[in-house]
Amino acid sequence: METYNCNYDFIVDYDFVDKNNKLTNKGFLKYLCDAGSKHSNEAGYGLNDFEKTHLVWLVLNWKIEIYRRPKTDEKIHLVTWSSGAEKVCSYRDYKMYDNKNNLIALATSKWALFDLVKGSLARVTKEITDAYHTRDERVFDNNNLKLVEPEKEASNEYLYKIMRRDIDTNKHVHNTNYLDIGEEVLPEEIYENMDFKNIEIMYKHQALLGDTLKASYYKLEDNHTIVIKNSVDGKLNCIIKLS
Repeated sequence: METYNCNYDFIVDYDFVDKNNKLTNKGFLKYLCDAGSKHSNEAGYGLNDFEKTHLVWLVLNWKIEIYRRPKTDEKIHLVTWSSGAEKVCSYRDYKMYDNKNNLIALATSKWALFDLVKGSLARVTKEITDAYHTRDERVFDNNNLKLVEPEKEASNEYLYKIMRRDIDTNKHVHNTNYLDIGEEVLPEEIYENMDFKNIEIMYKHQALLGDTLKASYYKLEDNHTIVIKNSVDGKLNCIIKLS
């Protein structure tokens, strides 16, 4: 199959830089999501096509390596493509460049296709993979995206009640907002000095308006792990691994 990449340019927005004027982890996710959404709209399976397809994409995993954080008003160039599919899931990979064509980040992600009308997962058909020009090409040699909950006791905990601002078009917490919750549970000395180059996220159960989540922090050798669960029934919402 012919190699097919989608290319998108963005300008780093002030809302997504930190106190040092550098793109945050949530900012990286924001632009990765935007690029994927644009590709889906072009392929005919985006949010604007919902009335026809009844399908939405739900992210299951992220893995990102950051080499440099751009600043406010810097131009960034994103290359993305559909990098594989299996039954009800699909993979998407990314390369991010600065305006001098220097590679500043790599990312891979896993998505589930969901039929909102039927309320169930939908099969990723050949028609869909053809529309996305799916090909087997990944940016990482190790594409194991599974994260496990630490067995030790958490060293810090934080409770957060889901607010209206957290909810997206799928009526649940937007995937990028879990990073906000995760940062709140980090010990102050970790938060103040953090510049994590490696980010891994695994999503398990959706969080809804009014839910109260408990974020638990674990220091594990050379990485920092955050586990986010529903504070009432204990269902696992998300695991974040930073290093």
